[in-house]
Amino acid sequence: MTSDPESDVFVFSASDMERLEALEELQIIDTGPEPVFDDIVHVASTVCKAPVALISFVQEERQWFKARVGFQPCETPIDQSVCRYSLGCDDLLVITDLTKDPRTARNALVTQEPFIRFYAGARLILSDGVAVGAVCVIDHVPRPEGLTQEQRSVLKALAGQVCAHLELRRTVNRQREVIERQKQINEMMRDGVRTALTAQEAGHIGTFELDIITGKIKVSAEFCRIFDVPQTGQYHARDFERMLHPDDRGQESSESTRKNGTAVMAVQYRIVTPTRGIRWISRKATFERDEEGNPVKLLGTVQDITVQKRATERIKVLLELGDRLRDLTNVEDIAFTAAELMARALDATRAGFGVVDPAQETVILQPEWRAPGVSSVAGKHYFRDYGSYIDDLKAGMSVVISDVMTDPRTTDKADALISLGIRQLVNVPIFDQGKFALVVFVHHSDLFEWMEDDLAFVRSFGDRIQSAIGRLRAEAEQNLLNREIGHRLKNAFAMVQALAKQTLRPVQERGAVLNFEQRLQALSSAHDILLGNNWASADVRTALMRVVDTLGMKEQVDIEGEDISVNPKGALSLSLLLHELTTNAVKYGSLSSVHGRVLVSWEVQGDRENAVFRLIWRETGGPAVLQPQSKGFGSRLISMGLLGTGGVSTRYLDQGLEVEMTASLVQLQQVS
Repeated sequence: MTSDPESDVFVFSASDMERLEALEELQIIDTGPEPVFDDIVHVASTVCKAPVALISFVQEERQWFKARVGFQPCETPIDQSVCRYSLGCDDLLVITDLTKDPRTARNALVTQEPFIRFYAGARLILSDGVAVGAVCVIDHVPRPEGLTQEQRSVLKALAGQVCAHLELRRTVNRQREVIERQKQINEMMRDGVRTALTAQEAGHIGTFELDIITGKIKVSAEFCRIFDVPQTGQYHARDFERMLHPDDRGQESSESTRKNGTAVMAVQYRIVTPTRGIRWISRKATFERDEEGNPVKLLGTVQDITVQKRATERIKVLLELGDRLRDLTNVEDIAFTAAELMARALDATRAGFGVVDPAQETVILQPEWRAPGVSSVAGKHYFRDYGSYIDDLKAGMSVVISDVMTDPRTTDKADALISLGIRQLVNVPIFDQGKFALVVFVHHSDLFEWMEDDLAFVRSFGDRIQSAIGRLRAEAEQNLLNREIGHRLKNAFAMVQALAKQTLRPVQERGAVLNFEQRLQALSSAHDILLGNNWASADVRTALMRVVDTLGMKEQVDIEGEDISVNPKGALSLSLLLHELTTNAVKYGSLSSVHGRVLVSWEVQGDRENAVFRLIWRETGGPAVLQPQSKGFGSRLISMGLLGTGGVSTRYLDQGLEVEMTASLVQLQQVS
């Protein structure tokens, strides 16, 4: 899709057709929110310190946002899309001032609300080279400095993580098609094996006919191709049983089939082929019997289901990777976990990670995961002793070498690799703060047939690792920032309190001074709660207990209510209101008596969209209360209610004061 900045006329191209076809295959447009995509835009916004972050997919007439932060519409017309310009960029598209770029100067989003001024986007490009959209961050002010190198790296890594999820979605969709095709094959089997054999042969399904008595087996050309053997037409069943993977021997045995006389209609097992490595086989069979009912032949089909099996395992591994990375808190654990899971998905013999010194071009390999009988390669190694692929790693590219004997990067050093039991290798570089710090490795001791989806899988692993490290880095920076904010706030509160004491020292009425100091303390306490939760939210129960503990009234206050969190603004409002109510109860109400009590309860009423937070303060056992003739600051604060939105009912009863406050739960919890 190209356009003339002067005319805004868009020309539809072949690449646009490929993009629309890819989006159709992904089946992602107009789908609901998904936490994994929401997390990505939140990380992008935090790391890049931008108020707006989007995952955008570009269609013919619009751009649609799968996830968004700080931006209200879920889509915009294509003429308002900045992301469309990133589709053809190999690197990030960064526009430091949108009003000065001819492509965007007249964009309605730039010249009108919301008046965006800065844009940085990393394109979403699938494994087949089709760009479908972008992960972008936006600011409302120009940013001449653009993004830091670390922010650029994280934004690209996040785009890679989105692409990994898209590839996973595409794999699942394709697998559904395979399942449907398999159902059709099963129906053919039920209609009669002999009739179906010829048709199945054309569908990459091999056929065989096993003589139960002699053990001789006639096989088709497709059968030979699947088992990677010459097409001589006839073998003995033992020839193929020898190819069984050691872990699957006994599960698939012609000898046991002959003895038992029963056919296993559906068996899946692995074989080790001469040149294609480990393959997954699905076998279906039925018996042909003589007139007396004795089995004489076994007729069946075999199909290579390696692609489907690997796809299923990749899905499981990617899901498990996401779950496990979420709980890890250091880079080394992330690297080892990724290596172990990658080895499982790729049937590897060895996997782990190493600490890299890029200047010396050395790596110290840590104790690794190994298959039984495989030796360790832990220790210090020089990259150049094993080939020239260190250059690709330094450039940030994952290295996949399908055969060290023939790859030009390792041919001259193949003997050194073979001596370590490495016929194939995968290396994924990990950059920490812009520096090549670690490498994740996966080794195969024998040949392993690589598929395009396997390569995409390796790339997605690298992207997810970088994304997880970016998350750790962002969380560390956020924690550091919160600690600094907390330190400065405490200093500010202490300074205000000291200035107040000095300024108000001549005041004779000490009650007003004490009230001011206590309110300041309540505000400080609320900020402490928020800092403990990274300024994200505060629990209603915790805020209330801080207030009653500060005034020493914990034993006379009863609390009833479910666990509910409120946003920072709601936490500050709630803390000040509870402080005023508690202070008044101590001075004039039930808490002025040793027998008095206060019940504080809250609940949520209504459905999710219209939910109302309802809080009740009920005093008993104290002196009768009278409505005050005039309102002080505390009374006016209470009458304003939660968030200053009103919704307050106050009753002065013989048994004590009763206050009911209501507010929209959305307003109390929504993060602005």
